[in-house]
Amino acid sequence: MHLDEMSIQSTNSRFIVIAITFLVICSHASAGEFSAGVAAYKRGDFTTAIEVFSGLAETADARAQFALGLLYDNGEGVEQDPSEAVRWYTKSAAQGYAKAQYNLALLYADETSPLVDADAARSWFIRSAESGNADGVVWLRAAAETGDIDAQFRLGRMYLRARGVSRNDAEGFHWIKQAAAANHLEASYALGVIYENGRGVDHSYREAVHWYEVAATQGLMSAVYNLARLYRLGRGVQRDLRKSQQLYEQAAMAGLVEAQLSLAMLYEAGQGWPRDTTETLRWYLVAAAGGNADAQINLAYLYAEGIGVAKDPVESFAWYTVAAASGHPVAVSNLSVMQQALSPVQIKAAENRVPALLQQPGDARAELNVAAATSSRGTRR
Repeated sequence: MHLDEMSIQSTNSRFIVIAITFLVICSHASAGEFSAGVAAYKRGDFTTAIEVFSGLAETADARAQFALGLLYDNGEGVEQDPSEAVRWYTKSAAQGYAKAQYNLALLYADETSPLVDADAARSWFIRSAESGNADGVVWLRAAAETGDIDAQFRLGRMYLRARGVSRNDAEGFHWIKQAAAANHLEASYALGVIYENGRGVDHSYREAVHWYEVAATQGLMSAVYNLARLYRLGRGVQRDLRKSQQLYEQAAMAGLVEAQLSLAMLYEAGQGWPRDTTETLRWYLVAAAGGNADAQINLAYLYAEGIGVAKDPVESFAWYTVAAASGHPVAVSNLSVMQQALSPVQIKAAENRVPALLQQPGDARAELNVAAATSSRGTRR
């Protein structure tokens, strides 16, 4: 069923949803003002209900915002006003309230309304399904069954993630495979992950490589990164370190932090990979500048120990400080140790360095730091 056909069916059922919704939300309401508003509504005291819901809605109570949307949608106690209904539904829906998301979709799907917006309706139907609204899930499945490729991908992903539905790997695989077969980019990548992990289908590195290549050819860097890993390990494809390096660098240069961190660690470890302190430092700097806490910690360690770079406890302390700000336990622990070893002057210098580390553009700063660091670099190990 296409969106225009589905919107007719959904619009006809919207008023049934509205009529029973207060009974539903009442059973979930906590004691207090909201329950008082529902009680007023049920006895037909719309003035009190509107007053209660309005007060709560202004405090960003998603249920009250939804309730106001219903009143304006149904014209109870106020003049029926689809625009006001949309306004309050949107506030509630933005907070993830599934019933508001679904009713908002229904309003946008109503072809008799001046507010009709097929794209907005589709977006909110999908979001309501992902939030667990049963009617939204029905809508999404109907779209998937009639060949909507993106709906197939989203429904499959929901089953794999147990988002809005119970987890079902086989069902997830079914819908993802259909979307991938129709050349959906994200579904192609997801199918590679499914085959690599054996979720809902027999494990197959060869199939994983195939689907990663499909997605990588279309420029998806996550797929390029996964291909790099499989070429390095020789899984599903003949082991090829040169090819792996090219793929890692392609993803890293495109800004994928995971690839940047992996390159740094590979060059540092040198286990089946060329050990190179210059490349190690370069990619840790880039990944650290991109906000990766693990890269920040490893970079701090290099400066602390003088590995591939002149020993610099101030720079080390500064990077540990940056990583600690994100709550990384290793950074917090190492900062505590270093505070005992550094002078107040050094600690102050490190603290003054932190804003520069946070504010400068990652790639540009990394290149500048590499040039400065390598000018006094120790012996390559």
